[in-house]
Order: sequence, then structure tokens, then C-alpha cells
Amino acid sequence: MEFIPTQEITEIVNLRKLLYQELTAPIDAMWELLYIASAQAYFLQVGNQRLGYCCIDEKNRLLQLFLLSPFKARAMEIIQTMIDSGLIVGAQLSSSTPTALNACLFHTTNISTHTFCFEHTNESIDFEERLALELVSEEEIPAIKAFLKKEVGMEDTFGYTENLVNRKEIFRAKQGNTIVATSECRLSDTQSEYADLGMIVNQDFRGQGFATEILQWQVNRVLKLGRKPICSTTIDNIASQKAIKKAGFYCSNIIFDIDLTPTKTNVS
Repeated sequence: MEFIPTQEITEIVNLRKLLYQELTAPIDAMWELLYIASAQAYFLQVGNQRLGYCCIDEKNRLLQLFLLSPFKARAMEIIQTMIDSGLIVGAQLSSSTPTALNACLFHTTNISTHTFCFEHTNESIDFEERLALELVSEEEIPAIKAFLKKEVGMEDTFGYTENLVNRKEIFRAKQGNTIVATSECRLSDTQSEYADLGMIVNQDFRGQGFATEILQWQVNRVLKLGRKPICSTTIDNIASQKAIKKAGFYCSNIIFDIDLTPTKTNVS
């Protein structure tokens, strides 16, 4: 069995479309656009036969695995081969991809929750609107980048904010010259029925219910666009989890950190 690194995006995209058809819940946009997009893609090959593909990050963690239908029964064997060859030492996988997740669980020494992913009940919400959310302009990009660095430690040197501004997918609320919060609404290109929401509230304005209000505002907006709202947060962000649930979301899948071991025998 060979794991062939590739930059052949077209075929990977086509295989990924097949994977997305199998998902039991939508994929998180941050995970898709930042983590998986920057990982190394590999074709899984036996002789001239293509079995599927996988994506592995710089820490040798498996982020995505797709096997064509005739080869799904070989998932545990493939994971074992990847472990024994040193290609992977761990995985970060969602419960929405049961074939890959289950194969890794068979070989795991440790598993922990990393991220909760949420879907919405898809019902509009009545709420008291205290903030005025507006699209971020090009002139505001430096201020937004400074806000992201201050509030969440994000050093945007790779055009993240510019892309959102160009796509008209990032909003902000201000009081005077102070940014109270930002909110993203990514209209997915690969999952056309979904919109991925996010929000960051200025530390000086937290604890006032603004996070929930922003999500409720975005939910109503997204539903009018004919899309379904989704969002996510890490396990340690309790405040975000509370705001998300208050805005009508429920956890539909979980991304796990998985440590893998080479000690188990191959499955044939």
C-alpha cells in the first residue's frame, strides 16, 4: 500500500465531494478552510488501484480519510499501516465521519474532546436588538486585525480578514470608536445549504448577553437567505457554549483528539 503526497487539487476535491455526501453532520468551516486546507493530501494506492485519500497535518495527525465503497472494510488495516509507517501519530476527527473515527478508535491509546459542532433548530428568534451589526469595510481591516489579536491572540498575516471582507462575510458592532464585537457568517461553497457563524465579543463587554444576541441576529438573517446556521467552539470555551445553546443551537457532532499506537496487530 502506498500513500502518495499530491497537489492534484481537482481529484481531491472530487473525492471530498463524495466524503461530504456521507457526513452525518455538516463540516465545520474553520476546520475545513484553515486546518484541512493547509494539511498535506495523500492518495491511497495499491498498484494502479486508487482506494481513496487522506489529509495529514504538520504534527502527523490524520484530519480526513475517505475510502471508496469497495475499500471501506480495509479502514482499520489502512490506519494501522499509516501508524506503523510513522505517517501518523494521532488524529483529529469528527463523529460525523464514523468510518475514519471508528478505525482510529480501534487503535487509540487516548481520546479527548477538542471541539463541539452545532446545528440550529432552524426557527427564527425574537430578541431585543441592542447592537447594530454592519459589514466591515476595507478601511476597517487593520482595526479588525488588531481586535482579533487583542481578543483571541490571532495574528492574521495570511489574508483571513481580507478574504472575509471581500466575500462580505464579516460584521462588526461599535460603540463610538470602540469595537464591541465581530461576527463572521461564512456561506459555505462546498455545503451550499449551510452558513457557518462565529462571534468574538470585546472583553470589556462580556457577560451582557451580546454573544447570544449576535448569534440570534445572524440566525434570522441566514434563515432568510435559505441556509441553515451552524457554528462551533472548543471544549474549554464554556461562555461560548452557553451563548450558542441560548441562541437555539444543539451539538450535532464532536471533533476528537486521538492518540494512536503501533502496538496492535494488523486487521486482515
